[in-house]
Order: sequence, then structure tokens, then C-alpha cells
Amino acid sequence: MKKSKLIIGVIIFLTTLFILLVPYRWSFVFFEQRTTNPVAYLPLNDEKTFHIRYTHSIHLSDVFETYKITNDHRIQIFSLEYEDFAIGMPSGAGEGEKFFELDGKYYITNMSQVFPSISMLVGDINKDLAFKYDNNEYNLKDYLIRGESYTFQVARLSLLDQLRGARIRE
Repeated sequence: MKKSKLIIGVIIFLTTLFILLVPYRWSFVFFEQRTTNPVAYLPLNDEKTFHIRYTHSIHLSDVFETYKITNDHRIQIFSLEYEDFAIGMPSGAGEGEKFFELDGKYYITNMSQVFPSISMLVGDINKDLAFKYDNNEYNLKDYLIRGESYTFQVARLSLLDQLRGARIRE
């Protein structure tokens, strides 16, 4: 009797560990820079396109980036929209890309650079840092700390990871 209770206890303990620690849910994840500690996440669904809108810290004009999630869960930049050429913004298109100006804005489309992750510094200006996915827009400054750097990527999270990070909500 005592031995069977011990076996049942070990099985329950191992099952609980498995449920807590095995990554299973694909999500957009913001990690503390240089760590694997998730700070915020948004579960991934069937939609493979997302957008990031931010105000450039020097020009103070909006930049709108469109990304796609690749089949191997990396991040591909697809297009870029901006208003100023100065510091940090491209002045033309790369190979295979298309550059054009329309109504005072500059566009680069057909971009194909793929990244395993993106480093993101949350600026300390009083403007949104918006993440748009599946017809919802989220202000990331509600979840991330101004002046801090984060690694953004698509990753699987365990239940424990989800409990440690803040779920991004409407």
C-alpha cells in the first residue's frame, strides 16, 4: 500500500513538472535582454502577419513596419513606411525591394530579410509603441519598461513561462 502511494506520488510529481516546464504554446515573446526570462507575451494564432508602429526618437515621426512569420517561426520584415530619411532610416531599396514615395511618405516593399529575433529598445518619449496583430493593437509601453532593451521573437512557452510573463491583452 505504501509503495503504491509512493509510485502514484512520483507520477503526479513528474506529470506536474512536465506540464509546467515543457514549452508547448507558440507566442510572440519579449524577453529581458540577454536572458530567457519572458517579460510579456501574446499567443500566436493562424495569422502570420503583424505590424509594429513606433515614433522615431530623433525625427519624432511615425514608422510603420510589417512583418511575416516564416514557417520555421522566424521573423521576416516585409515592408517599411516612414516620413524622414535622416538618422537610422534607409534612403532607398535593397536588391529585389521596391522603393517609392506617396503623399509625403516613403515606402519600401518586397523586403525579405529574416531574423531569429529582434532587439528592441523602448524609448523614453511620450508616444505609443504599438504592436498590431490579428486586428488588435496593443501599446507595448503598458507591458515593457521605458529605457530598457528587449529581445523579441516567436518562441514556444511553457506554462511556467506564461505565469512569469505578462500576457498582452486588449
